[in-house]
Amino acid sequence: MARAQDDVEVFAEFYDAYYDSVLRFLARRVFDPELAFDLLSETFAKALERRAQFRGSSAAEEQAWLFSIARTELSHYWRSGKVEQAAVARFAITVPTLTESEHERIESLAGLSALGSQLAEALVALPPEQRRAVELRILDDRSYADIAVELDVSEQTARARVSRGLRALGRGVPQPSADLIGDIA
Repeated sequence: MARAQDDVEVFAEFYDAYYDSVLRFLARRVFDPELAFDLLSETFAKALERRAQFRGSSAAEEQAWLFSIARTELSHYWRSGKVEQAAVARFAITVPTLTESEHERIESLAGLSALGSQLAEALVALPPEQRRAVELRILDDRSYADIAVELDVSEQTARARVSRGLRALGRGVPQPSADLIGDIA
């Protein structure tokens, strides 16, 4: 990254070195190849734009800096992703899509099929009231008020069931330990 500050061509080497590990990191968090690819693009765009701000001198500092940008992009998505998606739809912006082989490669790289199986097993293992609350909130994208009405409970109880269910799911699906920095060869 230090060399890329004065030479954009060197940035291509940086991109190639970290592409797979950042993509894997993002895909394992959003479970959506298209979204992971979009976040990857934003991560590297920010890195290119901010390359002069990098002050590190080692590969570990370079990786930490890049993954910090990726985590920030992921956080921004979680906070405002739905707003951005609505804007894209409202202005009829054409967003390029991944090919089937690109989808398969990202899913394979991130091990999404195995994670999906583990998540499905963990979901089935939840107590029925937590499972239904999580399904309504996460899968159906329902508000807590709607969930409360559907389950005939208070909104606070609906929030608690979703929260407890998500915590249990987090414990039931092992987090990959080697992907924070990535497997760089």
